[in-house]
Amino acid sequence: MKKLLTVLALGVFALGFSQNYYDDYRGSVSSINWRDVASYLGLNGRQIAAIDVLNNRYPTYDSWDRVYRGTPDRWYRDRYGEMERIMTPAQYKRFYDRYYRGQNPVWIYGKNYDKKYYKERDKYYKKQWKQYRKHRDNDNDQGRGWGRRDHDD
Repeated sequence: MKKLLTVLALGVFALGFSQNYYDDYRGSVSSINWRDVASYLGLNGRQIAAIDVLNNRYPTYDSWDRVYRGTPDRWYRDRYGEMERIMTPAQYKRFYDRYYRGQNPVWIYGKNYDKKYYKERDKYYKKQWKQYRKHRDNDNDQGRGWGRRDHDD
């Protein structure tokens, strides 16, 4: 029973973990107006069609998860490597500078995950610290446990 619960808990954790990466992926597709990008960069019809295919490659979480289940952070390298291949180096540099302000796209999309992770972690440790202090104070009163011992038993 313990093994079953452990496997179930790991599965739920992994689902939530990779779901955050999929949300970042969808954000990278939907947060940019690709028609404006095409006109700004002067992309030709073949390049526009290739970017549309790239943007529609994983419409659902299941299709994305089949490819990136083992390494969900790999989508950053795959997506931006493919965009770099579709555009000329000069076009990609202009795109990168305008839409990511010259910063790494991994950093841009990883910010949301980091905020959520650190908020949950801090909340957990605050709770643990309260429990520790409560037990420490109780144990000090009784002369055992985590507290300092001023007397011999």
